[in-house]
Amino acid sequence: MSALTFELKGKPDQRLDLSPLIPAKLNDLKPKDIEALAIGTTRVKLSVGDAFKVKGNDAGSLRFVGTDGRCDKIGAGLTEGEIVVEGDAGAYLGDAMKGGKIEVKGGAGVLAGASMSGGSITIAGDAGERAAGIAVGETLGMRGGQLTINGNAGPLLGERMRRGFVIVGGNAGDYAGGRMVAGTILFKRGVGRYAGFGLRRGSLIFIEAPKDLLPTFCDCGVMEFDYLRILDRWLRTTGQHVGLGDRARRLMGDMAALGKGEMLIVA
Repeated sequence: MSALTFELKGKPDQRLDLSPLIPAKLNDLKPKDIEALAIGTTRVKLSVGDAFKVKGNDAGSLRFVGTDGRCDKIGAGLTEGEIVVEGDAGAYLGDAMKGGKIEVKGGAGVLAGASMSGGSITIAGDAGERAAGIAVGETLGMRGGQLTINGNAGPLLGERMRRGFVIVGGNAGDYAGGRMVAGTILFKRGVGRYAGFGLRRGSLIFIEAPKDLLPTFCDCGVMEFDYLRILDRWLRTTGQHVGLGDRARRLMGDMAALGKGEMLIVA
């Protein structure tokens, strides 16, 4: 069996809602039924067959080829299976997903991994603002799973994040970890202003020291952390070679909020 493949016929002149195209919704459908599925748009009605060439037959493994930033909600609500995007993804990539795996070989739009509670998303390029943030109608951001952004991340990364793990290979924008409730974000490079604004609990781990630290964080000095060494060992099993060591400067805060969160700046 070969992966069920959706190849974009041409650049869309309107936004496409691809949330119906996940393994759980396609498993029992014949090719002609898949091509007849309506995909939400902003201008005129459109079916899958109008926008995509459909090939393959393994609905447990999906491929999107040639997609761009107007292809929204890829993998939204995903519970099982694997999705590979050979191109860019639009807004709401993996929105509220509960399981499975998404790999994007390009970049992603706003709210990637919004309110996801399980599974994993890997983005080779950049991600827009509010990645791992709050999906529409939800009160919390990411609640589980893993989000890896190998490029840059926009502002408000991890807003109201409740659980899970995020790793950013490039730079992150302003308000990274803003109003986080819990969870862990690892920054390999720099961050913008106001990192950890309103942080209640959770950990922000920095390889490079932030240039702009909020005054509402208390410096506790350099300490040893066994879990940094354990985290580094686990990251190596996933192909991420970070070199965290076991020593970091710890800052507690945000004292303007609950104040039980922490920033760890690797020493």
